[in-house]
Amino acid sequence: MSSAIFKAAGDGSLLTFEVTSSSATDVDFNVHVRTPHFAGQAPASTFMNGSPSALFAEMASEWTGWRGQKTWQDLESRVSFSASSDSTGHVTLRVELKGQDYDSGLTVNLMFEASQLDAMASSISELLG
Repeated sequence: MSSAIFKAAGDGSLLTFEVTSSSATDVDFNVHVRTPHFAGQAPASTFMNGSPSALFAEMASEWTGWRGQKTWQDLESRVSFSASSDSTGHVTLRVELKGQDYDSGLTVNLMFEASQLDAMASSISELLG
């Protein structure tokens, strides 16, 4: 598997993880977001900060909800995720992507159902470790 695609329950937006290279110590990947109104991508790496799979595994293990934010970002802060949940089984994943110049960026809130979290965590773990 070299990519994983997730469809948001809210508006059908797509969140895609695509591996660009890997070594014994880290994985380089692109994160793509496509909504009905915006699209963008940014590079990220598991180098130093680990894989976002830990974030998704934690969200899946707490599928009934949690307080506050769960976060992950890559070492260079080109990609960051911030997740929150509500009492009705919805998870809002805030995705922030930074451009090559760090001056441009895209921030999107994607809504996923709690029932999607196990599959998301499993796919991201398989893809990125």
